[in-house]
Amino acid sequence: VYVRGNYQDDLFGRASQFPDTPSPDFLSSPKGLAANYTWTINSKMVNSFTYGLTREAFTDQGDSTENSISFRFVFSPRAFTRTLSRTTPVHNFTDDFSLTAGNHGLQFGTNIRLIRNDRTSFANSYDDAIANPSFYQGSGNVLNRPISGIGAGFTSPVSNAVSAVLGRFSQYSANFNFDREGNLLPAGTGIQREFATEEYDVYAQDVWRVRPNLTLTLGLRYGLSRPVYETSGLQVKPTVSLGEFFERRRAGAAVGRPVNDLITVDLAGPANDRPGYYEWDKNNVQPRIAFAYSPDFKSGFLHKLFGDASDSVIRGGFAMTNDYYGQQLAVSFDLNSTLGFSSAQTISANSYNVTTRPAPLFTGFGQNVRALPRLPIPGNLTFPLTTPADEAERIESSLDDTLIAPTNYSWNVSFERQMPAGLLVSASYIGRSARALLGTRDIMHLNNLVDPRSGVDWYTAAGQLADLRSANTPIGSVQPIPYFENLFPGIGSAIFDDPILTPTQAAYSLVARDGEDILDWTYVQSNDLLDDLSILGPNAFFHPQYAAFATFSNIGSSDYHAGTLSVRQRLGRSLLYDFNYTLSKSMDTGSGLQSSTSYDTAFIINPLSPDLNRSVSDFDLRHIVNANAIWQLPVGRGRALLGDSPGFIDAIIGGWQLSGIYRWNSGRPVQTPFDASQWATNWNAQSNGVRIRPLQESPTRGGTAAPNLFSDPTAAYRSFRNARAGEVGDRNVFRRPGYIVLDAGLSKSFTMPWSESHTLQFRAEVFNVTNTQRMGTLLGGRDGLGLGQDPDLNDPQPAFGNFTEIQGAPRVMQFGLRYQF
Repeated sequence: VYVRGNYQDDLFGRASQFPDTPSPDFLSSPKGLAANYTWTINSKMVNSFTYGLTREAFTDQGDSTENSISFRFVFSPRAFTRTLSRTTPVHNFTDDFSLTAGNHGLQFGTNIRLIRNDRTSFANSYDDAIANPSFYQGSGNVLNRPISGIGAGFTSPVSNAVSAVLGRFSQYSANFNFDREGNLLPAGTGIQREFATEEYDVYAQDVWRVRPNLTLTLGLRYGLSRPVYETSGLQVKPTVSLGEFFERRRAGAAVGRPVNDLITVDLAGPANDRPGYYEWDKNNVQPRIAFAYSPDFKSGFLHKLFGDASDSVIRGGFAMTNDYYGQQLAVSFDLNSTLGFSSAQTISANSYNVTTRPAPLFTGFGQNVRALPRLPIPGNLTFPLTTPADEAERIESSLDDTLIAPTNYSWNVSFERQMPAGLLVSASYIGRSARALLGTRDIMHLNNLVDPRSGVDWYTAAGQLADLRSANTPIGSVQPIPYFENLFPGIGSAIFDDPILTPTQAAYSLVARDGEDILDWTYVQSNDLLDDLSILGPNAFFHPQYAAFATFSNIGSSDYHAGTLSVRQRLGRSLLYDFNYTLSKSMDTGSGLQSSTSYDTAFIINPLSPDLNRSVSDFDLRHIVNANAIWQLPVGRGRALLGDSPGFIDAIIGGWQLSGIYRWNSGRPVQTPFDASQWATNWNAQSNGVRIRPLQESPTRGGTAAPNLFSDPTAAYRSFRNARAGEVGDRNVFRRPGYIVLDAGLSKSFTMPWSESHTLQFRAEVFNVTNTQRMGTLLGGRDGLGLGQDPDLNDPQPAFGNFTEIQGAPRVMQFGLRYQF
């Protein structure tokens, strides 16, 4: 029987935005309790019961309790982080019963987890207003048109500066929250939720010693997880299956019939006596098999290869497992979704220009955003609830109710050989494939609308316009493209008031360099331009309620393969070393999984072709080498050097121990340069650039210029073009420099002359002995990796590709004394 407990309080101070602004500190208060009772029933049967309570609690303190007012890319008075507090108690009950029956070691057990997640968040309790150059008409193009002589690479900085100097809010939104009865809560009210789920596992296992040198392990596990729910009934879900809705919308676009049915949300969850976010997934049977075989050949070649009995071991195994995802998924969804008991009113992009439609003025930090135009204050909630189909280009997130548990398949095989002189060599192969992984996709993804008469889709037709633009084709020389002639016969008059332009010439005028020069393909599709002008009626591309609607769905996949080699040897009594090498490759369609936010690393840019996202994983490390050694220095009494030293000399020079750890790995992938002011495929997420010629990273360490990912940043910048409609761009094609570090330690224990039980230990440790510093972190955002319009024809911004931080830390030395008695 044992009982253990843990109590902890930690305060982590963090830097403030400015010296006179609040520090966004982090307070962590985890607690834990574990109790176990092991009952030896008889010599063959043992039962072990364990109860555990893990209570994670933290407060992530924000730095502001007022509306967020900022000038994007120029100035923000605060970081505008918002306070989040969370308490997550998990009650864990396990019981394991073991039975020995002849050559079989049987084990049966269960694991039950009762999980609660109580949180209070201020993330959506305040409003925001931004002087955002990208939200002006034409994705900000209107800001630079009156200005001539803008230098190469300075298009984005100039538009940022013009937006700030104008001092007008081109983007703003108000967040509205409601209580359980549907009453509007005052601005600044924290939103409290308690999510809950229960998870149940049972298993059976047989360790069968088939022969003295062969052991077979067979196991079967079954897991069941209750769909996560909100305990007080503050839970809603769409009344239609979003996964099925996406498929209907895809199928409609493929035959030239846009599907624009409206989405309605209604109360959900057990507290409302309604279905939950998703159904119970009961198909989680998880088999496992493993073996261990020690060859025992008495003579011949195989005896030389495998050695004597127990000199070699061959092991292998296969396992099928399922992920638990509900708790994290619900929290992430709740913090990012405004469906149901929260709503947001946001003005549409392209609402304002600098002439006929000026944006509202900035009057001061903390100003009342809800007083700005085009932000109606909602009344009390009633369910079912349908967001207006007013083409307001809303951005939303939710869950797909067809979710199932992701499935992982893992297998491995290894060979271990004991060699002469204490040398142990081990080689192994490890494989893993995961299917139906959680990622996010936009179920309102803009239609890749097909023209039924010509059979051509939007991506193809837009690509034809892009080809004409790349060739600098004069507008008057453009020949008809059936897609635009058939679907958009009147756009010459509707957009340009020029009936002489053919539909194709009018469409091309939008993107041509001697026309409107718009390279934001989703803006071309918007209701400002083509969306409402087709023969199909309004909303040919956009859904009338939502411009982007990210849902967590089972659309991801990953594969991992690795080979490892390990060598270990003890040389006499004084030296022990280990050497390990891993060669591996990890591929996936998104590396964020369910911990990602709605439009983060797990977001699939083009859900119509999710494999376009497939590439090496964000965390892929192709080569890893590590080694460690412990050496008892051969100095002092009984050693090779000064072996006959008297006692008082040996007390000083003898017994020293030197240890070291070495690690080297190849570089991890870094963010690929992305379209900074263009949205080629998705309305809310930008595509990466596309390389038009071979390009590899060639890191520099600085000097007269800052350290950079490329030895020639201008040539690297010009090696990209902007993504076209339907493209997601290149992913994870560059890597940061590899990481290398050597740590070492020197230690000795001195026995005190007055008592052998009293010792004084001295330790000297050096981390990063060689003080090797490899660059690691790139400057993010538009300044660091953004691609302006037509990068292949222009110069980059000054900081393109710059590194900002090293990997690891510079050399650190520490010394310690420990007195033990």
